[in-house]
Amino acid sequence: METLSQFETRIEAFQTHSVPDEPTFGLPPSLEEKVAPQAGALRSFYGDTVAYFLDDQARDLVARIGDRLHTHFGESLSVRLPADAAHVTLHDLHAGPQRARVWPKVEAHAAAAGELVAQARAFGPIRTACTTVFNMMNTSVVIGVKATDEHEHRKLLTARALFDHIVPSGPFTPHITLAYYRPAPPTALPPAEFRAALSALTADAAGTSVLLAPERLHLLHFSSMGDYRIAEEL
Repeated sequence: METLSQFETRIEAFQTHSVPDEPTFGLPPSLEEKVAPQAGALRSFYGDTVAYFLDDQARDLVARIGDRLHTHFGESLSVRLPADAAHVTLHDLHAGPQRARVWPKVEAHAAAAGELVAQARAFGPIRTACTTVFNMMNTSVVIGVKATDEHEHRKLLTARALFDHIVPSGPFTPHITLAYYRPAPPTALPPAEFRAALSALTADAAGTSVLLAPERLHLLHFSSMGDYRIAEEL
């Protein structure tokens, strides 16, 4: 299991200098599965995930930073993500643009995933804090979070590992997605200006507490990157 110190070393390598030092900010073709080119609308994209919804303080932070991002870079971003759907993903499960291919997997693992959510909740609240506002793999801008100490970090990773029985996972970079980029935007994202903005936003967000509360941990179904619904309420 990765220690907190190892985790910090790993994320520092890509979070602190996340915007490539290039004249053009390139986007991966796969982003068009989630965001419509030019218009920036969120496309149908289906699946399930296990995630913590946020408390009021963290949602307010997400809304405030989202406002600033869209004020300055709105034509380069997707439409706004709803603040009340903001979350920290514990473990992604299944996802894809074709519902007919994804949904049988979602349904086949629904009972097991629900039981594992109950086990993960038993770890109790997990204390984390914001680290950096950064560019995530040229697909989205996010707020990174990390556990406040080694004990909380081990709880988080142990809870996540429960779901590896359904879908194996790799290294974990917990985060809150603020916005997706817009393919073929009316205004290209200016890398130097964007880099400076992320640095300023990080100064505001860093250290803000994000409590991952067990009662806010859910198995979620989604039909786009802005439409998440609690599975047990469907």
